[in-house]
Amino acid sequence: MPIETTGTGNPQDPDVFKILKDLEYKAVGVDPQTNQMPQGYFVSFRNVGLPIPPEDFQNPWVPFGQTLQQVQSAAANVKLAQGSDPSKPSAIDTNTILTAGIASNMLAYINTFMLTDDKLVMSNNYSVMPDASHVSDAWFAVINGANAVTSNMQVSDAIKQSIADAQAKIMDKDGNPTPHYNNYLQYQGVYHDAVKALNKAYASAVSDPKKLETWPVLGKSYQDDVNAAWDQWQGFGFKAEIETATNLLAAQGMDPALALIARAKNKWENSIVHFDKVGDLPYTFIIPSKWWSADEDDGWTGYSQSDFHSESHYSSSTSSYSAAGGFSIGFFSIGASVSGGSTHTDLNLKTSNLKISFEYCTADIQRSWCDNTLLRLGNWFLVGNYSKNCISDGTFGQELKSTTDEATFLPSIVTSFILVRNLVIYWDEMDEQQSTIESHISGGGAVGFGPFMAGGSYSHGKTKSDFSYNFDTDGLHIDGVQLVGYVSAITPASPRLDSKDYMSKATASGNGTSAATTTTAATPAS
Repeated sequence: MPIETTGTGNPQDPDVFKILKDLEYKAVGVDPQTNQMPQGYFVSFRNVGLPIPPEDFQNPWVPFGQTLQQVQSAAANVKLAQGSDPSKPSAIDTNTILTAGIASNMLAYINTFMLTDDKLVMSNNYSVMPDASHVSDAWFAVINGANAVTSNMQVSDAIKQSIADAQAKIMDKDGNPTPHYNNYLQYQGVYHDAVKALNKAYASAVSDPKKLETWPVLGKSYQDDVNAAWDQWQGFGFKAEIETATNLLAAQGMDPALALIARAKNKWENSIVHFDKVGDLPYTFIIPSKWWSADEDDGWTGYSQSDFHSESHYSSSTSSYSAAGGFSIGFFSIGASVSGGSTHTDLNLKTSNLKISFEYCTADIQRSWCDNTLLRLGNWFLVGNYSKNCISDGTFGQELKSTTDEATFLPSIVTSFILVRNLVIYWDEMDEQQSTIESHISGGGAVGFGPFMAGGSYSHGKTKSDFSYNFDTDGLHIDGVQLVGYVSAITPASPRLDSKDYMSKATASGNGTSAATTTTAATPAS
């Protein structure tokens, strides 16, 4: 049932902002104990919803083998249709169909990745940072510029001695295995051989009903061998002594910054996939996988009349929305190109007894290559001339202070999309204003209400999609999925050290070139 609001067409009518605030806390969540949104997040809404054509995003390429299976299934359907149509002069080669299908899947992946990779201005009103690099570019710069500052602290003498004692139980001063360690390996082998014999005998019995019937009797001897080998390993193989020593040695720690920088580089390299004429991209995906579909049920929730009329008293971590920020609070029209950034024109339509209903979904962006745990550590800096907090100062609303820091400036990362579908708008004057709205939509134009868009066209490749709509007694129905908002996580203040404290200027060498940069003595991070 559509949501009944108090809209009157008055320019001060705040109904659309109530819906945006509802979507904000539904997307991010609210602590039931404090009625506060989690700190460190903010939500940005588009002034005009971005249509999501299924053909641009469906069945994106994946590195796990399902892509070819999907394409083969589609190709089989094409060949079947060709075979049943005698009017076709010749069938298309199967390999041609498969190649085209895989290329389409690759393009869908690239479209999806590009949609997730923008750096956004830290504001409730959606805007991409002007002249900015992308999230993946900034992360690549950060992990390759990060340099750990090791502490001058050492473990105590007691711990050093326990490590030396453990090493002595495994090898002598010349690096040769000790007698106890040799015994450990010998009896370990005997035990493993007994286990293998038991497993092989049981596998043989399972395949032979006669053997299986007598296994409760015959199997006991194999189990006795395993038990005896275990006891010998414990008694003569110095098992407890050797394993205590090896566990102690394996438990030696290393500086977390060193470990996380190395891990971040490995995760990046392991995620890279290559697309011809596009280049290397880190593998990124969205959950639910069919977020682009207007027909799937997974993840979608209805926004009902009770949602709108509920009294929500909670504290937001972001600033308030306002019409001055670009949001329309009534019907407006835009030009023939949805993607062309046309100026909004207020239609000044009276909207008595306004009712709105839709379904919404929060689709989460998964970037295994971007583990920002590193950003929370304090003992590292960026090689070069970078000040502390040049990546982020950890606050909402921060702006780039120096163009030299742009490559590493990453104050926030989009973590989720807010999507809507099955949008219905009803108002009492709808019948008499239908022709006005349709005249603005004709020719590829569009009409919007708040962040929601009706009509319009969207170009993709060499084709153009028109987004359908229709009027009936329930209201203006708008088909398809629209991207209306973004949930972003504010990155922690980082790095927490100035580069200048750990680097010195290069000096000219005798042949006129610069000598290697040297580092000053490291000061332990507080």
